[in-house]
Amino acid sequence: MDLKHVLLAIVIVAVAASLAVYPRLGIKGQMPGSTTTYQSPSTTLLAPTSSVSSSRYGQQFCLDASSNATAMAYAVENGITCFRADIGLNQGEMDFVSNVTRAGGSYLGILDYVTLGAQTSRYGCASNCNWTLATWNATVEQALADYPEVHQWEIYNEPLIRQFMGGYENGSALNYYNMIRSASEIIKSRDPNATVVCFGGAQTFPFGAVQNEYPFYAQVWSYGAFKYCDAISLHSYILPYYGLNQSLSGNATVAEELNFTVNLYENLTGKPIWITETGLPSNGNQTLGISFTEQEQNTFLRQDMEFYSSYPFVSKVYWFHLEGAVARGLDYGLLNSTTLQPKESWHSFLYFVSNSTSHMPAQG
Repeated sequence: MDLKHVLLAIVIVAVAASLAVYPRLGIKGQMPGSTTTYQSPSTTLLAPTSSVSSSRYGQQFCLDASSNATAMAYAVENGITCFRADIGLNQGEMDFVSNVTRAGGSYLGILDYVTLGAQTSRYGCASNCNWTLATWNATVEQALADYPEVHQWEIYNEPLIRQFMGGYENGSALNYYNMIRSASEIIKSRDPNATVVCFGGAQTFPFGAVQNEYPFYAQVWSYGAFKYCDAISLHSYILPYYGLNQSLSGNATVAEELNFTVNLYENLTGKPIWITETGLPSNGNQTLGISFTEQEQNTFLRQDMEFYSSYPFVSKVYWFHLEGAVARGLDYGLLNSTTLQPKESWHSFLYFVSNSTSHMPAQG
């Protein structure tokens, strides 16, 4: 058995052992239950890696970018300086990113299907689907040339979600590792101090999704992704809940489930964790059978930001989204989607921005 297969066997055993710990929480379902007093997770279920547990990373509270220049200017004027966006190879977006950067903002650019010009659908890739690793490499090269002001790059968005799969990115852990390796080599050759963020937003909730995804990312890591990744990206949504203090079936809370997952990925990688998407909509969606008020959105935001602030290895938290999009059925925005007037959650978000440790030197 060669070294690669030995490492893979070790990882599979480690995955099984880690996941076996979880049933002690007693989580069996996803029906909303009673609420309990919210507790900040001062004691973790899995101890953080010793290499990071004694140091505090500079922490920033960021936003997924809006397409509205007025909203973006308003955010920068209020002290929000970090944004995240899919990178498209078109002049309009290049100008938009350049303008925001000149105003004082900075971007985490996502290299993904948008960059490749592939059309996604809920059934999978719809057009421009036959791209190869060579296509990917050429696209990354072009993105680096077109966006010289971007110095943080995320390698794909949600690579295990069927809607976003296509071409070379087909759910293969080896293929995704190859994309990480080649993209990182291209990025670092042009910009040695750039930050490469991997995993593209592994899900933190519900636990069934974690069970499905974690072995994939563990395998990517076992191939050697640790040599090419400066940080790890997770996505944190808790629908159909709105509070981290809410109990799941079996009496565990949403916070306990998230706590398990974030520690699982930190123990796997030992890298800074970036929560590159988190949020809760403030309107109803009949298809999903959920409806939240602006007050419930604000409740989630305050608990969510406090929760991730308690982890020394969580470097950045990105709220999804600045400006809501009612046409999509779910308004995640901190500003009203039609009037751009601030919601309660906007003021809470600014509190975390103004009280963050972003003045500290960030590691990774």
